[in-house]
Amino acid sequence: MKKVLFVYNPNAGKGKILHHLDDVVNILEEGGFQVALYRTKGPLDGKREVQENIETFDRIVCAGGDGTLSEMVSAMMELPEEKRRPIGFIPTGSTNDTGKSYHLPPEITEAVRVAAMGEEFETDIGCMNGTYFTYVASFGKLSAVSAFTPQELKRVFGYGAYLGEGIKALVNLESYILTVEYEDADGVMHAEEGDYYLGMVTNTLSVGGFSGITGNTVDLQDGLFEVVLLRRPGTVLDFSKQIGNMLLDPDKDRSNEVVSKFKAKKLRITSENEVQWVIDGEDGGKHRDVEIQIHNKAVRIMVKREEKTDFVPEG
Repeated sequence: MKKVLFVYNPNAGKGKILHHLDDVVNILEEGGFQVALYRTKGPLDGKREVQENIETFDRIVCAGGDGTLSEMVSAMMELPEEKRRPIGFIPTGSTNDTGKSYHLPPEITEAVRVAAMGEEFETDIGCMNGTYFTYVASFGKLSAVSAFTPQELKRVFGYGAYLGEGIKALVNLESYILTVEYEDADGVMHAEEGDYYLGMVTNTLSVGGFSGITGNTVDLQDGLFEVVLLRRPGTVLDFSKQIGNMLLDPDKDRSNEVVSKFKAKKLRITSENEVQWVIDGEDGGKHRDVEIQIHNKAVRIMVKREEKTDFVPEG
């Protein structure tokens, strides 16, 4: 019989997974698995458990927020390719960007069925200065909201907690003088400099709970990031242009006085001052020099059987 390790974060999404543990076990057993449960106790706890026992299991299934999946992905990427196992994900966090990107059901029991009986999808994985990420590496006050919103607020108020912290961030807008070098899909190098207050290097259909910001042509298997850099707005009109560039015409690559949008294989972003980064919604540390690259089709995620490679936003 195949064996699966079920890793769950008891604090994600107000602890709702705790009411479904019997359902999880029953469905995984229906899928032909012998089930072992592991309840995480702190940061990187689940990652250590997976890496130390990877030889024992044929599949890893995890329940939690985007950070929980990111931890499992990181565990796999640090192992030799032949030891990496498929990952099933049950999204139970506050925003669940990665669940939306892989079209995973929001209902826990349906998501478990996909994890147990779906099919494998080879997805691209990012890496920033040696730290792997599933869907986004970002900088700027607004990007830091998810990482630095107190956990208790997330648990009690859910998505509303992010909105409140986001308003505070807008009031205290900071920006950074950066040099950005990147390689495009054709291997051509580009460079630009500017005063930026927000940057996102993504491989996702949803960021911060909002779909469409990264565009409607996102391919999670093409070996390319979708990059958005917002320059410090001089006026309210500039800020309005930025929002329009992101939301009204998200698929057009551009570089102008308010925004830069492009696809890239890898980037180097440097600054004279330390810049706070956020990786998959968690603290990514402060850096003056970051190198970001993509690993093409590096990890297998379980998805619905009817979903193939056509991962585009619905509608």
